Amino acid sequence: VIVDLAAVGGGNCELTKLNEAYTTPNGIKIIGYADLPARMAEQASAMYAQNMANLLRHVQGKEKAAGFLPNLSKHLDDGEAGDIVSRSIVCCRNGQPVQMPPPPQPTPVKPKVTPVKAKAEAKANPLRAAVVGSLVLTFGIAAMLGLGEGVKTSLLTTFLLAGAAGYQAVWGVAHSLHTPLMSVTN
Repeated sequence: VIVDLAAVGGGNCELTKLNEAYTTPNGIKIIGYADLPARMAEQASAMYAQNMANLLRHVQGKEKAAGFLPNLSKHLDDGEAGDIVSRSIVCCRNGQPVQMPPPPQPTPVKPKVTPVKAKAEAKANPLRAAVVGSLVLTFGIAAMLGLGEGVKTSLLTTFLLAGAAGYQAVWGVAHSLHTPLMSVTN
């Protein structure tokens, strides 16, 4: 799904059609409405209605509408043992203010358990890693050239440079940025 917020000015997507929502032959839905802010009120209203319905279902329990007031009174009578959601929505009862319950405490963070290392790890040898990488690359190029006329040297060179550049571009990027980077480079 593509929602083009710049549809009024021509759009950011070449296929955007002003004031239309359509599906391309390959299944991508493109929405190019010019009045998206005006449509937000309907969405906000629907979300609010859904939240209110969920709140009522939570308080009334299995008894449906008939259980709403009895359950609410029970939760208020139970005090601290009562349901925090039910107690949070009532501000006064019998003309007296209802004390707001304290906010729930966050779940404590579990301490990290460090695994016990059985043996000391060998230090990485950068020279050995470079030699092994060079040998693998040399073997790969020799195997491709050994195919004879099937692989042109210029295509092989372009492929190797693209692979090396892509590897260097992605290798040093933080994990959280990897997917956005790949979406741009692809």
